[in-house]
Amino acid sequence: MLNKVILNETSMAEKQQAPSFIEKAWQSTCRIMLGREIGPIDAYEQYLWKFVEPYSFEKSALSGKTVVVTGDYEKGSKFISGDELQGYSEMVEKRKLDINSIKDIDSILEALGERFYYSGNDILGNSGQAVLSNRVVDSTYVYKAHDVFYSKYVAYTYLSKYSEYIFGGHSVGKGTHFAAKAFETYESSRIWEGVHIYLSQDCIYSANMENCQNCLFCFNLRSARRCIGNLELPAEKFAALKEKLQTDIADTLESKHTAISIVEIIGKGN
Repeated sequence: MLNKVILNETSMAEKQQAPSFIEKAWQSTCRIMLGREIGPIDAYEQYLWKFVEPYSFEKSALSGKTVVVTGDYEKGSKFISGDELQGYSEMVEKRKLDINSIKDIDSILEALGERFYYSGNDILGNSGQAVLSNRVVDSTYVYKAHDVFYSKYVAYTYLSKYSEYIFGGHSVGKGTHFAAKAFETYESSRIWEGVHIYLSQDCIYSANMENCQNCLFCFNLRSARRCIGNLELPAEKFAALKEKLQTDIADTLESKHTAISIVEIIGKGN
């Protein structure tokens, strides 16, 4: 996984304030996961993007508008926004090849190459309220994300399917709800900093968890309950320690606008 978004320095779009629908969803997720709000999402942009597959901002060759594109392209490639396809089609239709352009293969390829534009800002199907995003299908309330399918309230995320309230996620699978910094999940909810979280709920700073509930700083567990550091605790003891750890995490984020990631923790253990 990569750790930064590629930003076009000539564009101001990446500096815009998050839409209110994303801000409200972020605050709800923080209250659920950390017990309180920790400030506006804009302050956490670099933290949320870290270890998420990057995209880039380009300029439309037709209008100059900002275009969000996904993938690597050769230098000098041209781009258009998905809502400019009709204009692009009309332009190409008017540009007929002349006799000099079809005299040999090299001439044909050169002439055709001038007509090839890559498309970004692709918002497809029954989608709405998708801002600075690309390859969004049947999804709503999306901000600075790409490859989002059948989801809503998604920001700073790459690849989300059938999920809701996702922030800073990568490969977020079906049935994931209220998750921040979640990497590879399925049918899980209430996650903060998690890797490979399947069929689990309320996991914080944990990895390789399946069918688990209420686990903090846990690794490689199956069907576990009320665990901190892989140690199962009585309900009252667990609740008190969980609240303290949530407060510590919230305090760190609020003061620094960043924190160590579960990805980094795993990396240090290798």
